[in-house]
Amino acid sequence: MKVLITGTSRGIGRACALKFLAEKNEVIGLDVCPDSISGDSSVKNAECYKHFVCDISKENSLPEINGVEILVNNAGIQTASNFSLDDIKVNLIGTIAVTEKYAFQKKIKSVLFNASVSALTGNEFASYAASKAGVVGYMKNCAIRLAKEYRATCNALCFGGILTELNEPVVQNKSLWKKILDVTPLKRWATAEEAADWIYFMTAINKFCTGQAIDVSGGERNCADLFVW
Repeated sequence: MKVLITGTSRGIGRACALKFLAEKNEVIGLDVCPDSISGDSSVKNAECYKHFVCDISKENSLPEINGVEILVNNAGIQTASNFSLDDIKVNLIGTIAVTEKYAFQKKIKSVLFNASVSALTGNEFASYAASKAGVVGYMKNCAIRLAKEYRATCNALCFGGILTELNEPVVQNKSLWKKILDVTPLKRWATAEEAADWIYFMTAINKFCTGQAIDVSGGERNCADLFVW
C-alpha cells in the first residue's frame, strides 16, 4: 500500500515508517528534519521510502502526493508553556491541513492520528493538551466523512509515555522516573516499536473499528497534580 506518515525523522514516526517498510509497503515521509531512513543500510526495503522536508503548519509547503491509501498523522511538538500558539499551529492546524489534502480521495483506506492521553485527561501543558484534544474532536469528524464517502476507517491512538530520544532526559532522571512509574500501573513506558505496532494494526489490519480515541498509556492515572516531563 501507499503510506504517508508525518514526522518520520525520529521517534514514533521513524519506527512507524520502518514497520510499514518491513511489511513491503511504499512509504512517504514528511518532516521538518532531513531524511534519516534512505541512507541507513540497516533499514529493510529502504528503496521504497521517499522523504519530503516540509513544515505541516505551513499548508503551501505540503508536496503534491496522489493516491495515499494509509495516512498516519504523527508529527507534533510540545512547548513547555501553558500558552503556546506553536502547539496549536503544528499539532492541530497542521494535522488538519495534511488530512484535508491527502485523505479525502477515492484511494484512502485508513487514517490514524497520534493524539495523546493528555487529550483525554487534560494533563501536561494547557496548549498541548488542548491541541491534542482538538485532534481527537477533528478525528471524530473525519471518521464520519471518511466512512460515508470512502468506507475508510479513522481513529486516534492516545499514547502515554513512549521511550524516544526526546524523553531520554526524563528517563535518565531517577527521581522523575520513579514519580512517573508510581502513577503507571504497568511500571514501564512503551517503546517506539510498540507504538508502531499499534499504528500498523489500526490502519493496515483493522477494517471495522472507526471514530475511536484509544487510550494506550499503560494505565497511567492520578496525574492531575503531577506533571514531571
